[in-house]
Amino acid sequence: MTRPSARTALALLAAAAFVAPLAMMLWVSVQPPGSGLARGETGGELAFENYAHALERMGDFRTLVARTSLITAICVVGQCLTCSLAGYALARVPFRGRGFVFALVIAAMLVPDQVAAIPRFLLFRWLGMVDTILPLVLPAVLGGAPLFVFLFRQYFLTLGEDLVEAARLDGCGHLAIWWRVMLPLAKPMLATVAIFTFLATWNDFWAPLVYLVSPENRTLTLALAGFQRTYDTAVEWLMAASAVVAAPCILVYFLAQRLFLRGVQVAASKR
Repeated sequence: MTRPSARTALALLAAAAFVAPLAMMLWVSVQPPGSGLARGETGGELAFENYAHALERMGDFRTLVARTSLITAICVVGQCLTCSLAGYALARVPFRGRGFVFALVIAAMLVPDQVAAIPRFLLFRWLGMVDTILPLVLPAVLGGAPLFVFLFRQYFLTLGEDLVEAARLDGCGHLAIWWRVMLPLAKPMLATVAIFTFLATWNDFWAPLVYLVSPENRTLTLALAGFQRTYDTAVEWLMAASAVVAAPCILVYFLAQRLFLRGVQVAASKR
């Protein structure tokens, strides 16, 4: 076997490992109730009505989607803006202690999120923000992802200094350079951060579980978890609900795949 064919075989094997669980979820979701995990042939027609039953059991599905989409949109926009601004400052703005600040960003990447979980909860409770969406969006809006700050900083370092100098000659300050020059050129990195943030926020279960107390404030992940506890025997309906929740993540990734890969490649190639 030649080397290219070996690489192709390994790539197909890796792809199959990732696709197999998704294919099984979709297959089980359209099986007649009670036969989704049965071995052998089910002997029945595909039950697409499982999706309607699953969405009905989850509750007010439109409200769940609207609330989850609002939280996700705020996090994506806030993360892209604040992290890119911080990355631009670390890459292009000379100030005393810039190296130390960058070292703090690197150190923050090594701290698990669970370490700050209790102090963060106590802070939000003291501010009276528990059972609102604010604890879910404020960390993202305030640039609470040092990894993304690092990625933007690395990306902005790849852009030529002549672009910044030309903008300065035109009378642009740092904010104007960041907004008019850097961000339009950082579309691959913006797509990368947006995809990571979208996936993390849309699929987040831990933060809504901690901060959202009232049932009417649930997100899709909480509704899906409640569905599993209440209807644990309806495996087909659970798989149908899981497929609906996962569909936006798959769609977003494939739509922005090229920009995503380009952003990761450029950021990793810079010192």
